[in-house]
Amino acid sequence: MAGPRPLLPSRDELLAACRGFPGVGDDPVSTAAAELAVLHRRRERIPYSALADSDTDRAARMREIDAWTRLVIPEPARDARLYPLTMGQVIDRLAESAALTHTVLAEGSDRVFWEASETVDDLAHAYSGLVARLLAGTRRLPPTFSSP
Repeated sequence: MAGPRPLLPSRDELLAACRGFPGVGDDPVSTAAAELAVLHRRRERIPYSALADSDTDRAARMREIDAWTRLVIPEPARDARLYPLTMGQVIDRLAESAALTHTVLAEGSDRVFWEASETVDDLAHAYSGLVARLLAGTRRLPPTFSSP
């Protein structure tokens, strides 16, 4: 008898991974999300000439997330609506916002920090809702994308 079907990380696990808390989510998606957040934090400090390498690394992490997601979500219903982004793109946006919030916390005003935090929270709620609809089979994802 097979074990329980693996699921995607919860909203809180994903946020913890993006914020750099090690070992919270022991799955490929949380690991890739943590790496995406690091890449976004580094991106602010690297020269323009190195952005292509950073974007290549980001694209690889997004493809890893997309591949894992395809393994764990059930087949969608035939009439399931197409979501405009891949799961890798969704998590990349969340990781980018989490990285920005981290930067703003260190360097910005309280107002800017709270606005950035609200964006992260909104994206995390959207992720949660998307996962629920994917698991229910009422939404489907586009095929893996090729570049950020």
